[in-house]
Parts: sequence; C-alpha cells; structure tokens
Amino acid sequence: MGILTAHNLIQNFLLYEKGYVAGNLAVTAMLTTIGRGSGASWDEMGLRPQEWGNGLKIGGVSAAAATAGAVAAMAHPRTRDLLMDEHPHLGGHGAVVWRALTRFPIGTALFEEVAFRGVLPAVIGGDTGRADALSSVAFAAWHLIPTARLQRGVSGSRARPAHHQATGTILGAVAAGVAGLGLSWIRRRTGSLLAPWLVHATVNSTAFLAGVAARRPSPRHRPHQGS
Repeated sequence: MGILTAHNLIQNFLLYEKGYVAGNLAVTAMLTTIGRGSGASWDEMGLRPQEWGNGLKIGGVSAAAATAGAVAAMAHPRTRDLLMDEHPHLGGHGAVVWRALTRFPIGTALFEEVAFRGVLPAVIGGDTGRADALSSVAFAAWHLIPTARLQRGVSGSRARPAHHQATGTILGAVAAGVAGLGLSWIRRRTGSLLAPWLVHATVNSTAFLAGVAARRPSPRHRPHQGS
C-alpha cells in the first residue's frame, strides 16, 4: 500500500504522462516481486499460465460485450456527449493509436489488474471476499486524484461549483470501486488475471476510441470542400 500510494502521488503530481507506461510496468514488476517474496503463489496472484485458457474464453466474451456497450453509447446523443467529455485532450492520430493500443491496455489495465486483482488480494490473504473488498476500496482511492483532475478538465466544469466537482470526484471513485468488485469476481471465476485484464483494457480503449469518434464532426456537419 505504501508503494501504491507513493506511486499514485508521484505519477499524478510529478510525472503526469512522462514515463507513464514504463513507470507503471516497473511498479508492476516490483509488486509482483513483493508478492512472491511474501509467499504468494502464482496461482494466488492469478498469474498461473495453466488458467489462461479459461481467462481468455470468459474475458473475450466480456470484452466483446464491453465493445458492444461502447458502440451503443455512441448511438445515443446523451451518452455520446459523456464520451466526448471523458478525454478532452485527444492529440493527433499517433497519440490516439498509442493511447488505444499501449497506454490503456498496458500502462493502465495491466498495472491495475496485477496490483489490485492480483498481488494485493494475495498479500492480504484470508477470506477472499474480505481481500477483494479491501482491494476494491484501495482501487477506489487510487482513482480519486485522476478523477478530480478529469472533473476540472471537462469542458465547462470550471464554472461549476466546487462542491459539484467534489461530488463528481467521489462518485467517480466509488464507481471505480464497484467496477473493481466486478473485475475481482471475474478474476475469481476464471482463476486468472487474463480475463479481468481483457475486460479492463477493452473498456478503457473502446471508451477512448468512442470519445475520439464522438468528437469528429458527422459528414453532414463537415465544411463543404469546393472542387
């Protein structure tokens, strides 16, 4: 928990996007080493290769459902607007590809699944329900700072009262904790981190790509190009 807290503060207040993927991968390796050093087995951390087949099957189905959900969100104007606000600074095409294929699946999802659905519950040990609940609380706390930053970055949010932004931050963190419980259930159901990682990576990347698509003007609203 000390390493996770320090990393959260350093990443959010000092590094930001610089070294995001490399830093998270380094901490992932550190946490895995700590887990093994504390006596947790590969199976207890969800990293046993023999369980990957089951994780791939269930994770693939769940990931497909998440993709369908993102497509459905794009079809409704209200949820389409929410997707536009999720990532107010998109960058160029190269940045979009890097985020969708590297930052979110590797830098974010892989790190968070190993940390919060793998090592932390295994180190806590004991009753799996208690371990998963505590790791989900930690997962919610992990999202407080980035959610607060997102609240400030959303278009028009600077004009909103501070208590509205605080409420949005808390609700966002709670939603992350609830999602963490769901990912923990998938991890226990399959015995592998592969399944929750597939779901987590797919949700992050498809939501991001849906946000990119939502910001593009539809053909009928694009300026007419003369011949």
